[in-house]
Amino acid sequence: MMLLNAALLALWPVLPVLIVCYARQFLIARRTRPVFALRKSEADELHRAHRLFGEVRERINRISQRAEPRTGFWRFFRGPASDAAAGNGDEMDDLHAHAQHLQAAIRRLTRLPLQRLNYWVHIRSSRFACGVAIAAHLAALALLLALFHVFEQSAWAQHLTAAASRGAWYPIDERIFQANAVATGYACIAATLFYVVRRALLRRAYSLEFSFFRQFAKSGSAQATDRPEYQQPADEAANGTEDGGGTDDGDWIAVLGVSAQATINEVKHAYKILIKKNHPDRVQDMSPAFRTLAEAETRKINAAYRQALLCVEAV
Repeated sequence: MMLLNAALLALWPVLPVLIVCYARQFLIARRTRPVFALRKSEADELHRAHRLFGEVRERINRISQRAEPRTGFWRFFRGPASDAAAGNGDEMDDLHAHAQHLQAAIRRLTRLPLQRLNYWVHIRSSRFACGVAIAAHLAALALLLALFHVFEQSAWAQHLTAAASRGAWYPIDERIFQANAVATGYACIAATLFYVVRRALLRRAYSLEFSFFRQFAKSGSAQATDRPEYQQPADEAANGTEDGGGTDDGDWIAVLGVSAQATINEVKHAYKILIKKNHPDRVQDMSPAFRTLAEAETRKINAAYRQALLCVEAV
């Protein structure tokens, strides 16, 4: 019964630990705002990394084109091209190492918004779960103690209590230890269940942000372009061929019809209303010209919303 004594005594700190965890998560949640976009310094660093990566890639291509190996009979003659290729070996190694370093920096920076969103969801979910666990622990403990008091004179309750405490040592009433053990198990189950549910609800509420930031993170890993995925090329912005037009800092305000001080909730509300009004499915039975216009307007609204996610500082 020594193990039983140790286990029951070890369960007593669970409730204080839950209270400390809730207080800690509450303070962190108050300091953590739902702002997930890159900061100005991080955006500048990302632009610089993309620009340098493009320059390094062009330099590698130029060296590779000049250093084509000779084949056949001509391989026995070492001309200027062969000497240049041999001399550029160290430079190529340095360029490849620099390119790998830039790729790692781009991947790290493009993953920051998604990491911040995941961290914010975790903090909110864990705070909610800790609060529910504390309430569940106290409610279960009070209910069990009340039941013990009600059935205190019952013969079967006395027999069960005597059997449970046989060979065990308790400094106070053994029923309190037993009730605390049951309440602790109930609190752990409630914390796990409500954490999963709360996290799922938050991920559903921020599904658009998760989708956009996941694509943004993939763009850094794919290395398909030498500029950030969220920044439009100048020619596309001028011609309006990408997402229905340009997405400069002020464009999303006019497209979404919100103020410059709008919160993220106001932006999301305006976006949902505009998408519902302009979705191509609403004009699928009409002329193709109307559908083309609706698709262009939808791309424009989506581009404005993506830019808003990176610019709006929610409170």
